[in-house]
Amino acid sequence: MAQDRFKDWLRELARHMARTGRYGSWRLIQIELRFMQGIREAANCFADSEIRTELDALCREAQKQAGRAIALPALEPSTDSAFAAATR
Repeated sequence: MAQDRFKDWLRELARHMARTGRYGSWRLIQIELRFMQGIREAANCFADSEIRTELDALCREAQKQAGRAIALPALEPSTDSAFAAATR
């Protein structure tokens, strides 16, 4: 029960972060939470594709409203290796 509340809190925090316009994708939010803020649980919080899609949409909308250039979405893991191979 406490874990569910923590997960809900963490997701609300991620939504808030997305709405700031400072992040281009859910991956950048996860990096901020996990590595910069030291919240290890952030690694598992974004396993659900629905929250990832929601956060990406919130990021895009916030950047659009702020008049900033929209950052390119992070590469999916399946394309990361192809990108690395193509840029070598």
